Amino acid sequence: VLLSSSAVKVMNLQNPVGTKVNLNGSDLHVIGVFKDIIWDSPYQAEKPMVINFNRKAGSRINMRLNPANSLSRNVELISAAAKKLNPAYPVDIRFVDHLYAQKLQSEKILGILANLFGGIAILISCMGLYGLVAYSAEQRTKEFGVRRVLGASVSSIMTLLSISFLKMVFAAACIGVPLAYYLMTKWLTNFEFRTSIPLQVILISIVGTAAIAFLTISFQAYKAAKANPVEALKYE
Repeated sequence: VLLSSSAVKVMNLQNPVGTKVNLNGSDLHVIGVFKDIIWDSPYQAEKPMVINFNRKAGSRINMRLNPANSLSRNVELISAAAKKLNPAYPVDIRFVDHLYAQKLQSEKILGILANLFGGIAILISCMGLYGLVAYSAEQRTKEFGVRRVLGASVSSIMTLLSISFLKMVFAAACIGVPLAYYLMTKWLTNFEFRTSIPLQVILISIVGTAAIAFLTISFQAYKAAKANPVEALKYE
């Protein structure tokens, strides 16, 4: 038999290779030890594993494909070998990556939905922000006209209009980023083997949010700053 590392610890074997172990009433020789592998579920820790080759009965054979051959060639060779042993037995070949893809299907769907609704939320937020900037610019049309007459540049007016909204975006990021980090970390605890959330992901999210907000604000701010001051002040 072959024992996993955790199985060796459970059996308290100091030098496992070459020793005998009793499994289900049978004395079996340990011929090797392998590192723990994720076999059943990515949500659980590795379990002690014993691999035993039973010459009398078996319904499944686990194989490692030859990387030098193409996938179709490997399938062809396996099918030919199975047909040679028993031509009447149907060959059912399954791949480990496909099995794990099925296990993680719900996470894949969750990711698609998160991207979809996240994109919709960003679009709605940009539309709302654009509307707020347009409304603020309209309310301050006369102020901007006076500033332009007194020599204010287009960039200074754009900065004046943009800075207040960028402050709101920054405040929202200060609330949203820690909350998102907490929720993501909590979701990752469902997995025994999980990745960490690197700092650069958080920084990219903040910079990306600020860039989208800046582009949304800048368009309307530039439009307000370039407006003819005479039109704003002719009735004053």
